[in-house]
Amino acid sequence: MSALNWQKSSYSEYGSSCIYLAASPTWQKSSYSAQGDACLYLADAPAGTVHLRESDAPDVIVTTTPARLLPLISAIKAGNLARAAAQAAP
Repeated sequence: MSALNWQKSSYSEYGSSCIYLAASPTWQKSSYSAQGDACLYLADAPAGTVHLRESDAPDVIVTTTPARLLPLISAIKAGNLARAAAQAAP
């Protein structure tokens, strides 16, 4: 199930009797994803977070911040993760 963005209705009064509306995140396919089935999708989330999911497992959603995601993307582009994984393999 996709994460939802909940917003309090502007017609709700203060107190415990409130109505909340949910909207599904807008998923955007990464420009680095191939045209096939193996795609990465990203969506903005509340409180400065980012959701990530893969096309082959759309119900599995990882949430992170842009500050943590950017170094990971940079390491992937530079090939550092592949080298680190090869060195760590037994």
